[in-house]
Amino acid sequence: MKFIKYIIPVLVVSFCIADCDEGYLEINDLCFHDGDISIIQKMIDNSYQSGIDLGCQEGDIFCGSPNPYMDDLDNWMWVVVDGVSYQWVPDGNGVVEPLELGIQEWENGRLTSLMCGAYIYCQLSGPIPGEINQLSNLNVLRLEYNYLSGNIPQEVCELNINNDDYLEFDLSGNLLCPPYPECISTSPEDFWFQDTSECFDIGDVNMDNTIDVVDIIQIVDLILSSSYNFQGDINGDSIVNISDVILLVNYILNEN
Repeated sequence: MKFIKYIIPVLVVSFCIADCDEGYLEINDLCFHDGDISIIQKMIDNSYQSGIDLGCQEGDIFCGSPNPYMDDLDNWMWVVVDGVSYQWVPDGNGVVEPLELGIQEWENGRLTSLMCGAYIYCQLSGPIPGEINQLSNLNVLRLEYNYLSGNIPQEVCELNINNDDYLEFDLSGNLLCPPYPECISTSPEDFWFQDTSECFDIGDVNMDNTIDVVDIIQIVDLILSSSYNFQGDINGDSIVNISDVILLVNYILNEN
């Protein structure tokens, strides 16, 4: 993967060459935990793979999932590393990359804050990665008013975040389907809004309100075409493969 090439320091004027520990990536003389980077990458990949139709018009540089403007040379987002703000200059290669997404804060190489919510317009879609709990140093997660769909993984409850403080944690205004993890407060109802009009049971791949052999065939088709559909991701690991087929077959047999 090719990362951004340049960095313009806002509060510093010089760098020392980073000597990153094992498990950390060196990017522009700074160290970033490769696991944290991979979770952000999965959010980006899920967005590209969702195939969501946002009604984009040709030439609209702000329309897409994720927002293609995040990769534009004029993008104004910033990254805070150990209390120092950096204005990243994206590489403009047409692909949004982890450190180009939203507004981020890092401390000692670990991601502590990811703001991709209202007025930032990351326009994320697809499912929230089940590996979200691996962001063990995260204390701010703002993903409100994107196009995230599917179920909220129970793993969000393992994050070191106050889920009742909407300044620290907010998933409202997406397309996320119930049931929601008990650790998340869905009240007041006028705040916790989700568009559930497209919600169907996981496993109902063709969304006909029935889980049967047709859905198994649909999952096999997804596997053969290397496609992704969160309805076919039975075990919620962000991959549609033979494990999901086995789980769905067992579900159908047990139901009958």
